[in-house]
Amino acid sequence: MTELEETRSVVHRPEDFDDFWRETMAEIDETPIVWMRTPSDFTAEGYVVETLEFASLGGVTVSGWLAVPHDLSEAPLPGFLWLPGYSHGNPSPGPESLYAGVVTLGLNVHGNPPDTPYVHPSTQGRDYIAEGIDAPKTYVFRAIIAHCLRAFDVLARQDEIDPKRVIVGGMSQGGGLALIAAALKRETAWLCLADMPWLSDLDRALALIDRKRYQKFPQLSVPDKRLIIEQYAEAHPERREAVFRTYRYFDPLSHAGNIACPTQMSAGGRDPSCRPPTIYAVYNEIPAEKEMLYLPTTGHQIVPAMHTAHEKWVNSH
Repeated sequence: MTELEETRSVVHRPEDFDDFWRETMAEIDETPIVWMRTPSDFTAEGYVVETLEFASLGGVTVSGWLAVPHDLSEAPLPGFLWLPGYSHGNPSPGPESLYAGVVTLGLNVHGNPPDTPYVHPSTQGRDYIAEGIDAPKTYVFRAIIAHCLRAFDVLARQDEIDPKRVIVGGMSQGGGLALIAAALKRETAWLCLADMPWLSDLDRALALIDRKRYQKFPQLSVPDKRLIIEQYAEAHPERREAVFRTYRYFDPLSHAGNIACPTQMSAGGRDPSCRPPTIYAVYNEIPAEKEMLYLPTTGHQIVPAMHTAHEKWVNSH
């Protein structure tokens, strides 16, 4: 094995980690599982695309597009919860999220309308990575993950879907969220597909950022926006310990040991946002069946090799 493949990190799970997530999931369950399907403006060849709207944590309305294959002769079919990258929107149906004979739910994890632009929030001055990070109950990712978990349950209840074959996956932020959802849904998740998962191994990620380079060239944008967390902690040193403790509840590194379903991950050798060592650190904590697709010349992008590998992985299970 190479040094990269052997990467391990110290897992810092708060002492009440399991209790926190049990309480959060119990709070989600307080909202009845109800949903509504309506026609969507999105289209995809070979699929009927609808808007799936449902109630989530605290009664908040969340939605996404649901792509159902025209051919339902093999129904019930696997379901695929496709989680978006770092954005206030979510991508439209496309080759990276649609698989033959699979029903896909493309979720907006913020509860925003389906037409919310899928753009990087830094381009709008709307980064949210540190929003509410002073405490785990107020951190923005608590609601985001809650919406992912409720979406999983709603997807599993659709008539076209086999509830025993629900896949969770995504790219970048979506990959990190997929790992967390797979861990928290360890009894019911069938497969996990996590491409270049962001959010992973905060301590290592921050250590890998060449801050001197970005200070020397301030016109450059730091690809890993988790530097905002470090900058917030530096601006509020009295809150530093609380800030980093909060993040531990949401770091995929803290959740990886609870993943029970077969998991396929990818890492790009030239990815400046989700550095490969942070991904391998998480990968090496997963006790379940797993496979890594390492793309040595690929940056932070979706490439056809990912879809091909995922399709083979799904078909083999």
